Amino acid sequence: LDAALRDPAARSLLMKLAACWRGAAARRRTNFSVLDCLKFSYLRGTLVYAHGSGGCSWDNMRICRMIARMGILVIAPDGFAYPRNTAMGQMRHKDLKPLIKADDDTDYWAPDLIYASAADGSCNYSTKADTVLDDPDKYRDLYEKCFQLRRSELHFIIGRLPRWVKNQGFFLGGTSEGAMTVSRFDDQRYGSQLIGRFINSFSIEHCYFTPNEAAAKLGGQLEVPTLNIIGTHDEYFGATNSVAALVKDDKVRGYGDVKLDGHGYDQLMEQELESGLICLLEEGMHGPCTTHDNFLRVLFQMFFTRPATAWRINELWNGDPYLKDLTQLQKQRTRGQKLSMVFVPKMDGPQKMTLEEVENLKISKQLHHLAKAMDSEAAALAAERGRIAADLQALRNNACTKLSGRPPKNQNCYRYQTEKAKSHR
Repeated sequence: LDAALRDPAARSLLMKLAACWRGAAARRRTNFSVLDCLKFSYLRGTLVYAHGSGGCSWDNMRICRMIARMGILVIAPDGFAYPRNTAMGQMRHKDLKPLIKADDDTDYWAPDLIYASAADGSCNYSTKADTVLDDPDKYRDLYEKCFQLRRSELHFIIGRLPRWVKNQGFFLGGTSEGAMTVSRFDDQRYGSQLIGRFINSFSIEHCYFTPNEAAAKLGGQLEVPTLNIIGTHDEYFGATNSVAALVKDDKVRGYGDVKLDGHGYDQLMEQELESGLICLLEEGMHGPCTTHDNFLRVLFQMFFTRPATAWRINELWNGDPYLKDLTQLQKQRTRGQKLSMVFVPKMDGPQKMTLEEVENLKISKQLHHLAKAMDSEAAALAAERGRIAADLQALRNNACTKLSGRPPKNQNCYRYQTEKAKSHR
């Protein structure tokens, strides 16, 4: 080998061969061939999950963990994990903690088990109504750029799923920015491979997060069963007292639907979605796990088992003494499309205990433990709601002092699509 390396031509050839080998080895380590060992594990299904604008932390990982425990393979691409010196890493980046080991703390309620730093990059943001109103065009462009990045991410992942996963079918799901991406995502090319989708903590309507009314529509197949989950007190996309409402209410610089619903029922009904369920969580905030974690568990259990009939949730749960009281039917369409909206009252037990733990405490008549846990959670929720209310009021006061400005120009890719459609007419 040493003799061969002394020959410049042979050395060049061997260096190219080594580079090709290293590249092939790296690609094999980082592609989905690692999933082949699960081919005969008889998994219930696969979920491709899109995280929110903060990455794989808080409720994002809680939702992924509760679904994975049901026997679903969860694939959650991390938009913040690109190396800092890459083009994608310059758009969004967080330093990562070392890989979790078996003896590491993995507390379900820990806020962040993945990252070791705050976020930075040109596409990193923390939405406040006054900053959106200060420069609507800038934020429309920013949110549109983030959507294009996230939709490309989903296409990249889905296109590389193993054949056995595609044959079995897969689900799409997302929270907040990820939910907006799933909502607008054009999944037509995947046909019947897509079994269902869920859209969590996004209202599927025209608001500050969507550049225009066309972008607020469901972008994928209308035959795919769809689940929309959102809280009545969502501080970003709720009908009142939210960033979306504050931006909409500004008559000079604001934009969004004249009347915000705070959920996707009307939009999905207008588009004639074949089968869908909207769950409106009483006093639920942008992170629904703190108020309705145990509800989400039984809801996802039902949705991943029978997505096409999820709209019949009240009928399906009516025979169960516990489940029948979890939802109240508010709206329903059964002629043609199958679409239901249910109101989910506040849970009657602590959410940081499992349903099994709550049931065991009730059976053993240790109700004082339940009361203590509920009081602790209620105090934490009250503090969180107080902080959110103070932030929204400060934003409202600040926005009232900035009434000079220009209406947004509405420059984005959807404008040209709309103009093209009009020219064809």
